[in-house]
Amino acid sequence: WWPIVTPVTTITFCAALQYYNWVNYRQPFGATLTILALGFGKWVAVYTSWWWWSNYPPNFVMPATQIPSALVLDATGLLATNWTLTAVVGTWMYAALFYPANRPIFAYSHTPIVVDGTLLS
Repeated sequence: WWPIVTPVTTITFCAALQYYNWVNYRQPFGATLTILALGFGKWVAVYTSWWWWSNYPPNFVMPATQIPSALVLDATGLLATNWTLTAVVGTWMYAALFYPANRPIFAYSHTPIVVDGTLLS
């Protein structure tokens, strides 16, 4: 469910900061700032909750990256300068780029391996 739920939930935060930055400063960098702040908070939570307390490896609970999606959303807002076009095209590209941007990070877990004669996937 994470490729569907994560873009839907994070786009609300991006939209709020995007609106504030556009109305007050005419700068379309709200999505990138939001995703960087959410990513920093997630890394703090991963290290304090998983690594410090239980000594669990952080690469098993690595947060998904959304920076390419946020940059595309901000670039759409910069080039279009239209709320409707940014909301329709930019948000669609934000959600559509989420899984391909995370594919290199999680690709190792999609490869089948053989352990003690049993195929694991």
